Amino acid sequence: MLLTALASCAPPLPITDYIMDARSANAKITTQPLRFDVITVRTFVAGNRQERPGARCHIFTPDQRLSAAFQTPAQVRVPLYRGAPTPINGYCRLPGTNLAARFTLEAVNRSEQKNEGVRLTVGRGGPRIGATISLRDRSKDRYAYPAKLRITLAP
Repeated sequence: MLLTALASCAPPLPITDYIMDARSANAKITTQPLRFDVITVRTFVAGNRQERPGARCHIFTPDQRLSAAFQTPAQVRVPLYRGAPTPINGYCRLPGTNLAARFTLEAVNRSEQKNEGVRLTVGRGGPRIGATISLRDRSKDRYAYPAKLRITLAP
């Protein structure tokens, strides 16, 4: 019991793999990224809190702008272009076992969500009128991928 408690308090393992640029070498990209986000990827086994290093992972986007292979724990720099980013798909597998995981990583809109809509109800039990009015320029929305990704491997 004490060993389990101590194992769950263990510090994170040091990063063993760093991908400087996850842009796909095969992509026909003509625009420069606005910036890069760094995602720390760590793997764990289902039902166990202790980090499990050495999983081989591959991430990619359907538009082929991003593609990278790495071994966990890792940090991966992913590019962000103008507009809403494409979700990142990924797969990790722990060699020598049947443990694996598929995942999708969505970027989050970090722009302030104010003045998003107005709803007006007219009459008691009568017709309802609804309208959504957006007062901000959505082309300037700022998106970001989560800084940490915890992948749970299972059979």
